[in-house]
Amino acid sequence: FSKEETIINGFDEPEGIYLIKSGFIKAYSISKAGQGNLLSIHEAGEFIPLPWALDGAHTTGLFYEAMTDVTVLRASKAKLRTAMGKNTWLSQEVLKQTVNMITLYTQRIQTLEFRSARERIIAELLHLAERFGESQGTEILIYAPVTHQDIADSINMTRETASRALELLFEEGLVGQKDHLFTVLDLPKLQMALS
Repeated sequence: FSKEETIINGFDEPEGIYLIKSGFIKAYSISKAGQGNLLSIHEAGEFIPLPWALDGAHTTGLFYEAMTDVTVLRASKAKLRTAMGKNTWLSQEVLKQTVNMITLYTQRIQTLEFRSARERIIAELLHLAERFGESQGTEILIYAPVTHQDIADSINMTRETASRALELLFEEGLVGQKDHLFTVLDLPKLQMALS
């Protein structure tokens, strides 16, 4: 799939379960007012849509879109379930990803409990650094291709509000950008700014 191409349309039954071989895919919903709500970002090695594959119910309104060019493998739900019955490693991997999904949604709820835009932005950046961070000296590069809009959509605010809060973090030297990727410049100070 090419960048920005829809992999799973939120109103259609998925064509199968996908294993991401390379690239990033975002899962999002669209509110009745037309606002996107970024729910999660998936990377290589993850299955989508895992809830559908395991329980059979299709979540209407949940879209999956390529954030970069993406390579996937696709299998039917039945093939995945049969393979899980025969392959202990696969079953453990699916269980691990399911637990990770629950953890991600728990963190998302906790982030949304913060009242100010600044706190929500910091909490989201810390979460992204933990999940997609790569240490580069004293900095942490968030290698997922997250935009200002993606951050705004993940914490239920407008892009303009998110961008203003991010700009202040840039000015304070807590966060930066390299080649359109976010970097955490001072992790301890960013963590302290949240507490």
